[in-house]
Amino acid sequence: MSFVSQYSIRVSYNYILVDSIRIAYREAGVGNKPVLLLLHGFPSSSHMFRNVIPNLARNFHVIAPDLPGFGFSEIPSPYSFKYCFENYSELLNNFLNELKISRASFYLFDYGAPILMRIIVKRPEMVEMLIFQNGNIYAEGVGDVLKDISKLFYDDSFESFFKLKRYFEFDYTKWEYVNGVQDVKNIAVESYTLDQFLMDREGVKNIQMELKSDYKSNVELYPLWQQHLKSLKPVTLIVWGENDEIFKKQGALLLKEDIEDSRLLFYPTGHFALEEFGDSISEEIVEFWNANFNKTVQ
Repeated sequence: MSFVSQYSIRVSYNYILVDSIRIAYREAGVGNKPVLLLLHGFPSSSHMFRNVIPNLARNFHVIAPDLPGFGFSEIPSPYSFKYCFENYSELLNNFLNELKISRASFYLFDYGAPILMRIIVKRPEMVEMLIFQNGNIYAEGVGDVLKDISKLFYDDSFESFFKLKRYFEFDYTKWEYVNGVQDVKNIAVESYTLDQFLMDREGVKNIQMELKSDYKSNVELYPLWQQHLKSLKPVTLIVWGENDEIFKKQGALLLKEDIEDSRLLFYPTGHFALEEFGDSISEEIVEFWNANFNKTVQ
């Protein structure tokens, strides 16, 4: 399958008020196509989908929002908005309602996986297709990096706080992009540079620390989400950077085991698999859709 040049696809950069918060989102493709929601994780934004949106928009109505505290969405005060995964899920659900989206396919990556899983459990009728890309819902898939961060939160000492802060600085942000990749020269410098620039804004690192601290709420819900997917049996594509040290390949293998008829593909890269294999993953998404829904989206 060959995709049309990305320059022939128009991507719009929009804003919408959701619960009085100004949410930025990228959108491409016409409204009569099946909806595909792309949700970023830490420390990224919808910018991580910049290369694949034009490819996917030939076949889907693509929407990629920025969560508050990420990208170019508003950053409400922690006094008016509690930064936790449950609140993000409620906000995203309201975002979908504002756009009058009642059915969609979901791209679950990193933080996007626990945020979207909360919606999927509450509104299973919304699910058309799931694409998991290094978005973990298994304890066995949690890498040593997150385990180390968790230990540092529990160890209330100056030394631990100093170590914890390093996970929100440039060297770590860059590491998330380049660790495990085939060739560092394949990774766009602006990707991790933009992420860090946005995280260096006033108050954002405190927000990110709150979210990292709240990640334990996701781990507690892992068994519920696993059981739900076993029962729901959604059409599921799993595309995974197998060298990821944040969310390990065991998480992908367990997803494959639990969801009947899912398709699993490993790529020889790290956490941000789209940086090296965006074209291939885009092709797989479209082909998998066509194979399961017996129609070609044009």
